[in-house]
Amino acid sequence: MFESILGILAGLLLLLAGKRFFWLAAGLVAFLFGWNLVEALFGGGWLAIVIGLVAGVVFAWLATRFIKIVAYFLAFFAGAVGLPFLVGLFGINMSWLLLALIGGVLGLLLIAFAFDWGLILLTAWAGASAVSGNLQSWLSLGSTIATVVFLVLLVVGVVVQASQMRKG
Repeated sequence: MFESILGILAGLLLLLAGKRFFWLAAGLVAFLFGWNLVEALFGGGWLAIVIGLVAGVVFAWLATRFIKIVAYFLAFFAGAVGLPFLVGLFGINMSWLLLALIGGVLGLLLIAFAFDWGLILLTAWAGASAVSGNLQSWLSLGSTIATVVFLVLLVVGVVVQASQMRKG
């Protein structure tokens, strides 16, 4: 339960403040990626949280100094976190690592062609994936409900971050 709540909180922060607080977004996406990677390879638990936290702190610090470079890593990680979740919602059972690699490449392409909007879409995507994925496992939601939650959160995240872009 603690892991689900932690994932939901990280996802909400990413969803609503991803581009505005880039350093926080970088840290949260790295945290979620590290956590998901360790869970996929070794089964998760506290080790996954610790590795995720270390990755998150390192990337948050790097994001304060190397924005463009970290943005590409952020794009890769966000795609790698989001695509396996999205494909899973449709009942397709493929290797998490393969889907993470494909999602990462798609994230890189998006950020390369549309930097600001790419950051908004990827942080909203990763946040919506984290929230709906953790809600699905914590509350035992069906895949249809989880898909609807994901799509609603994605739209809310993009709208909120786009409105912040106009103000800032």
